[in-house]
Amino acid sequence: MKSYRRKDCRLCGSTSLELVLELKPTPPADSYISEEHLTTKQEPIPLDLYLCLDCGHTQIGHVIDAEEVYLNYIYETASTLGLGEHFRECAKTIMEKFKPNKGIVVDIGSNDGILLKYFKDYGMEVLGIDPMPGIAEKASENGIPTLPDFFNEDYALDLRNKRGAASVISSNNLVADTDDLNDFVDGVKALMNNDSIFFFETFYLFLQINNNVWDFTYHEHYSYFTVKPMKNYFLKMGMELIDIEPNLTKGGSMRCTLQLKGGSRKVEDSVYEHIRAEEEQGFGTREIFKKYSSRINEGKQEYMKLINQLKSDGKKLVGYGASATSTTLMHHYEM
Repeated sequence: MKSYRRKDCRLCGSTSLELVLELKPTPPADSYISEEHLTTKQEPIPLDLYLCLDCGHTQIGHVIDAEEVYLNYIYETASTLGLGEHFRECAKTIMEKFKPNKGIVVDIGSNDGILLKYFKDYGMEVLGIDPMPGIAEKASENGIPTLPDFFNEDYALDLRNKRGAASVISSNNLVADTDDLNDFVDGVKALMNNDSIFFFETFYLFLQINNNVWDFTYHEHYSYFTVKPMKNYFLKMGMELIDIEPNLTKGGSMRCTLQLKGGSRKVEDSVYEHIRAEEEQGFGTREIFKKYSSRINEGKQEYMKLINQLKSDGKKLVGYGASATSTTLMHHYEM
């Protein structure tokens, strides 16, 4: 799979990037292979995190080609237990807390359309966008109109001309997986007016580190967001972060809600509360990653000690599963 080493910060463009977490290289986590290719060597790609010393953003060093990932993607939202109920609550919160105008909800990376189904139940018009082969047709057949396309600014401008501004734009677990974030954000802005909101859910590095779910680090996830650098980035891009709501999906995530700068809604206290919590724990500094790396490697030693003891006792060890996180864990533990 094609990859390249990104040498500038995705948020601020600085080249002052410092290696702060070095995990064992792995092949792409979701690169499943058929039985006839089991003996074919999969080339590992470095799995390192870099901290921007200027803005405090964290990102992966080696970026894999997005088209190769999403045109060979097999994940469906419905396969994750509890995620459907999570999205039902998400739609309820957005409708009750932000009271968007009746209009169209556009979900970028909509997958099987579960989130849009719940917005449709509120009487909203819905439209999904997702390039994963076959998923747009499946969602459309299930009553959620979905376009089988990649999203960018040009695409958004064309969509705005055809459909007008959206009341709500959403994009869950995709923003962190977007390399050219400026183009993506410009596309989102093209669909907005002063009453529109944009929300997305993403891995939250603050919770990942505090919950020690380090195996959620893999190549599909380019950015590892915290609130302060993200808030400053969106301001630069002409948008305001108005609310942060953490949740425990995927080991620790957050829902970020935004509007155009100067939009009709106030900035909630949650934004400043999360920034204060991050600063108190030293996020955006080298020190937090030194502690994180030590915990990861201490866990490795404890795990290997247990495994070796079980093997010496004549026990058999059997593993079953194919999560992306297991690729990171198995390679870093050198299993």
